[in-house]
Amino acid sequence: MVLFGKIIAKKVKNHRIPKEVWIDFRDSFETFARTRNFRLFDIKKLVSKGPYVYYRLRIRTYRALFHMDDQDIYVEDIGPRGDIYK
Repeated sequence: MVLFGKIIAKKVKNHRIPKEVWIDFRDSFETFARTRNFRLFDIKKLVSKGPYVYYRLRIRTYRALFHMDDQDIYVEDIGPRGDIYK
C-alpha cells in the first residue's frame, strides 16, 4: 500500500504540484507497490540519516522522497528538483 504524507495533499490542493505530475506520481507508486521493481522507474537510493533508508523517484523535473518497509511505501514529499532536497 502507498501512503502519502499530509504535506503532499496540501501541495496538490494549492496547485504547487501540477495535476498531471501528481497523477504520474500516483500511478508510478501504485505500479511500484505491486512490482517492487526498481528498474522500471528512475529510483535512486539516497544517503540515510536516521532510522529509514530513503529513495527518490524522478518524474520530469519533479522528485518524490520516500521510504518503505516490507508492506507499505511511505511518500514523504514531492516537489521540484531544486526544492525537494532542502
